[in-house]
Amino acid sequence: MQSMRAKLTLWYTGILALVLIAFAAATYIYFVRASTRKTDDALMDSSDLVVASLKSELGEGKERGAQTVREVVNDFRFRDREVVVFDENHQVVASAEPREPERSPKVWPAPEAFANIPGLSSNQGRTCSTLGVAHGIRFCGVALQSTSGTFLIVTAKSLFEEKETLEQVRTAFGIAIPIALVLASLGGFLLAKRSLAPVAEMGERAARISANNLHERLPVKSEPDEVGRLAIIINDLLSRLDLSFEQQRRFMADASHELRTPLSSVLGEAEVALSRPHRNEDEYRQCLSAVYNEGTRMSRIVSDLLSLARADSRQYPINKTDCSLGPLIEECVRALKHLAEKHGVALSFTSPATGIVVKGDAELLRRLFMNLLDNAIKYTASGGAVRAEFSQNQSDCIFTVSDTGRGIAVDAQPHIFERFYREDKVRQRSSGSEGSGAGLGLSISQWIANLHGGRVSLEKSSEKGSTFSVRLQISQLV
Repeated sequence: MQSMRAKLTLWYTGILALVLIAFAAATYIYFVRASTRKTDDALMDSSDLVVASLKSELGEGKERGAQTVREVVNDFRFRDREVVVFDENHQVVASAEPREPERSPKVWPAPEAFANIPGLSSNQGRTCSTLGVAHGIRFCGVALQSTSGTFLIVTAKSLFEEKETLEQVRTAFGIAIPIALVLASLGGFLLAKRSLAPVAEMGERAARISANNLHERLPVKSEPDEVGRLAIIINDLLSRLDLSFEQQRRFMADASHELRTPLSSVLGEAEVALSRPHRNEDEYRQCLSAVYNEGTRMSRIVSDLLSLARADSRQYPINKTDCSLGPLIEECVRALKHLAEKHGVALSFTSPATGIVVKGDAELLRRLFMNLLDNAIKYTASGGAVRAEFSQNQSDCIFTVSDTGRGIAVDAQPHIFERFYREDKVRQRSSGSEGSGAGLGLSISQWIANLHGGRVSLEKSSEKGSTFSVRLQISQLV
């Protein structure tokens, strides 16, 4: 009873039962009213026949009129109804019983029982009523004005046949409705079972899918219907989960690998320092310097990983204000002048005369520009040059960084913004680099640009160097 098939069948059966009961009730009421109207019309027609005969036969004089009424009424003996004529004092003048008394109730009331009927005492009155005897007696009366006086003609008929017909209708409904509900319930249950069979199969297949077999998919038997679309949606969800799990596994593996290298260096330097009981100060300083450099590298990797994790969960705090990019980029260039001189790289910057302001987080934008400039310097050999330009193009501003390094291989270019991706075979870092080298810089830069409604692009790359650009929307010009 807890299954969806049973619930659908119960709902379907309940609604069908209400519809059938309402239909049966409406039909029965219609039959009752139609039967009553038909009986009343027949009784009125009989009364009108008697009235028409009385009008043509009545003469002058009250005594003669009563005799004529009796003669006329005796001539009108109907098969299944009784005719009674009353005078103006509600006294029976004449009556005629049915020709077939077996169609009448055994306890037929006296003619006087039809006298006190509302409307019959008024002149030219016409009305019908029911007498609650046996199966019921329906009677209709007509008032007749003549020179011989006022007469009330009543025609009565037993409702036995009508009641019998209505009883047959009730019996038919009482038998047909339960049978229809049973058949409809069985049909509805089988139809629900067949319709929900793909859902049950999908549930069984989905229950077998875990983190170890996310590559499996649910069967799609009919794409146009709701079940098919549900299967497609679940398969798309599984694809996204599979991709997320794969990225997570790759992320953990790459992070472990990147952290293991500097950690091994730290342990190695510590082991070397402790391998001999006595060392001079220069040897200790050299070991501590190596430990410090590797610790700094691990700190940067952890910081980058934390930034990306908070970015993925959309929990990174953003403080957007009006930022003037010219002075901000100049500050980044000045901060990296020493690193460029250390690597023997000429660093230059060209800025437009007009001040350009964007809406953004100054710290994140500084990190974006520092990452691009730092990469360009570190991947440029000694004697090379890094040129930074800042320009305006209609409603956008463009920051471009060009270097004279060895460039990026063509097959590696589509992947350079992926996390932990490094094309080390071509784009070797210069010796003495102080960066983490974990392959996270461009991923973080792209995230920052996207956060500000912009993007980072690799404009070109060859053996003569590479050019990266950042495009951001201008807030105002000053």
